[in-house]
Amino acid sequence: MHPFLRLLTVSAAALAAAGAHAHGDVRCDPESPKAEWRGQMELQRKLVAEGWKVRQVKTSNNCYEVYGFDEKGARVEVFFHPKTFEKVAEVKQPS
Repeated sequence: MHPFLRLLTVSAAALAAAGAHAHGDVRCDPESPKAEWRGQMELQRKLVAEGWKVRQVKTSNNCYEVYGFDEKGARVEVFFHPKTFEKVAEVKQPS
């Protein structure tokens, strides 16, 4: 394999692993009772009103994980606190 292609392959694998590692480290307040959480549809409506295109909202590590496109049209994966809707983390997505 050409040295440049080898470097490119190794770099791509390292970036993918870094993204996966960051994703696993995201945690929202584990002490927040689910009865106090606001609804996923409420978060989706809020984001759509701000100009987002939401593809999916799911629960992950006591957070709401949102996949879609932000108000600037950038592809995003963002974690929100389910009680406050505060942005907890964002995983960078390729454009």
